[in-house]
Amino acid sequence: MFIMKREEIEQEIVKVNTYLSNCLWMDFEFCRMDAGLIVISGSIDQSYNEYALDIEFEQPHFVSSLFMWKTDTSKPFIELVSSEEESELNTKYSVERGNYIFKINAEGFEEPPIFIAARKITCKILNENPFPKN
Repeated sequence: MFIMKREEIEQEIVKVNTYLSNCLWMDFEFCRMDAGLIVISGSIDQSYNEYALDIEFEQPHFVSSLFMWKTDTSKPFIELVSSEEESELNTKYSVERGNYIFKINAEGFEEPPIFIAARKITCKILNENPFPKN
């Protein structure tokens, strides 16, 4: 079983945050959630069936989340939890070794309302320029 190194995790987080920092906004929802894979997808308009970004979490351990949310562009979208948060969540959810715990910021929340523990993360950019300039 392949487990990502912390440096690889951090590279994927930078990829997500860099992409979203160039977007005016992004709406997110869960597109898939099972014991093997969680996929959250972002689009600029949820009335279209066209996603700009997929973030995949492989071999998830737990999720604490909203079902749909908007980005808060004043904060990084996704981060690894701090050591203090990790300790608290490890105690609460008995997180198995080898999992990384991610926190996701959302518009209208002071503190991140979304936490996902998983062994891997992959960012798939589906639309390089969701806000084309005329």
